Amino acid sequence: MGERNLRQSKMLELIRANNGATISQLKSEFGVSVVTIRKDLEELERDGLIVRKFGGAVPSQSGDPLESFNVRAKLNRREKQLIGKAAAALITPMESVIIDAGSTALEIVRHLRYGIPITILTPAMNVAMEACTMSNTTVIVPGGGVLDHFTLSLGGNEAEESFARLHADKVFMGVRGVDLQHGLSDTDTRRIRLKQTMIRASQQVIVLADSSKIGKPSLIDIAPLEVVTTIVTDERVDPSFVDEVSRRGIQVIVARESP
Repeated sequence: MGERNLRQSKMLELIRANNGATISQLKSEFGVSVVTIRKDLEELERDGLIVRKFGGAVPSQSGDPLESFNVRAKLNRREKQLIGKAAAALITPMESVIIDAGSTALEIVRHLRYGIPITILTPAMNVAMEACTMSNTTVIVPGGGVLDHFTLSLGGNEAEESFARLHADKVFMGVRGVDLQHGLSDTDTRRIRLKQTMIRASQQVIVLADSSKIGKPSLIDIAPLEVVTTIVTDERVDPSFVDEVSRRGIQVIVARESP
């Protein structure tokens, strides 16, 4: 874990433990500039982990869960829609697919061909509700777990144990970071354990990551790139990244606007 990521991880722990912190407190604790503190807080807020307030930040749990999700969904919105559409095209009739939580994953369901006979397994309440409107689609939310108000997803030991008993053709997974050295990464250990379980339950691993997440490791590793079958991203992705992961045998789908 790099120095910046380690600092952000500790900063998040401090904010959560004290139900908030001021920029002055964080500057004193970590010995970096106010500019650096503000940049760290911006990244933590973008990941939905905190809410910035005047002069500091508070844990995102103190905010409105649906509002927080909707705010994140607006970031790179068109790219997420294109990625969701491209990913939906990878699903074929009669498959069982795990669809992860997250705003990009939700776009998969919104772009599925209506009436396609599939089984969707998901820990995400909003994904399940969206999928329930489709005919010929079986929707399974594995039982148990604790609802994460900010991903609208179940998590914890019970959710992990439920997914560990399942077998799926494909998992469509959102992540906070993808890079050549660290592979897939995210910010929260609770989400990471569930993602690792979903990877083990699936024959193919399809990663959904807009270009802002490519080449930028997040706080904690999920899995190496070797577990990935396909990466779906947008046209702003660095061509050198595409070339290298393709050389490693991983398919890269660049989602583009229709001509």
